[in-house]
Amino acid sequence: MGKRFALWSRLISLILSFVLIPMAEAAPLRIGVLPIVESLPFLVAQEKRFFQSLGVNVEILTFASALERDSAMQSGAIHGAIHDILGICLLKSKDIPYRILTNITLPTSGMDLFALLASPKSDLKSIEALRGNEIGLSSHTIAEYVTDSLLTLRGIRVDEVKKVEVKKIPLRFQMLMEGKIKAATLPEPLASLAIFQGAIKLGGDYGLKGTQVILVFQESFIQAEGERLIRLGKAYGQSVQTINDDPLRWRELLVQKGRLPSSIKDVYRMNPFSGISLPQPDEIQAVKTWMEGKGFGTSKLSYSSLVNDLWIKSVR
Repeated sequence: MGKRFALWSRLISLILSFVLIPMAEAAPLRIGVLPIVESLPFLVAQEKRFFQSLGVNVEILTFASALERDSAMQSGAIHGAIHDILGICLLKSKDIPYRILTNITLPTSGMDLFALLASPKSDLKSIEALRGNEIGLSSHTIAEYVTDSLLTLRGIRVDEVKKVEVKKIPLRFQMLMEGKIKAATLPEPLASLAIFQGAIKLGGDYGLKGTQVILVFQESFIQAEGERLIRLGKAYGQSVQTINDDPLRWRELLVQKGRLPSSIKDVYRMNPFSGISLPQPDEIQAVKTWMEGKGFGTSKLSYSSLVNDLWIKSVR
């Protein structure tokens, strides 16, 4: 009796597997995010079941650092990721083929995405005062790009300051607040936390070109899975609209999963999330020009090789 029951159980399981497999996607669409504010549209889409309602199986993978995320991109462990224009240009120059599907957030006059800050324990009050002083940042990243751009706008050569390599952003924040470095470039929301705790804002990325946060996907995945990506884009658009309609509602979720410090949740001013849009050619050119000045090859970085208009044509 026991053997017969086991046989029937295996037979039923086998039949069900043939019935159910075609109804489900073979594998989830995997997106890599960092624990940052810009991950919110994906977190909300999961919570509100926008992905599921549009029949797209999405797995959100959170990485502790940009280095871990980029390693996953290079290995093919994820299909898409939150990134920035400089980062994707550097990957593309190494023949790691990803393309930009949309902007996620852009700096505004009310809120930068990156800020150059003076320590509350320093006497620095202006960017010009940085001559001869140290700035904490991570080289060959958007933080260095923003720093160099702000210095250049004020007529300061980059060799007139002392760049201190601090790759881990929380450590950079800590060193700034303790006065171990006199200045640092930080992303939001840690920049707002630093200001809240007494740091002096010397400049921000609003007005600079090419500092927006973007969503990128593997070229091969875009070509092979365009229909799935269109459904993803529609769910993403729903999520962005939901957040922009009532941004205050999502502060607790940002505290839990987006690294928004709870001490500033009631005063933090979140930028609106972008609709489906692509960077402009001059924004990418500004990043390329900076890379060339650093000695990076940019011959592979044409505008058409970096962007993809799938969402522009099918979702917006």
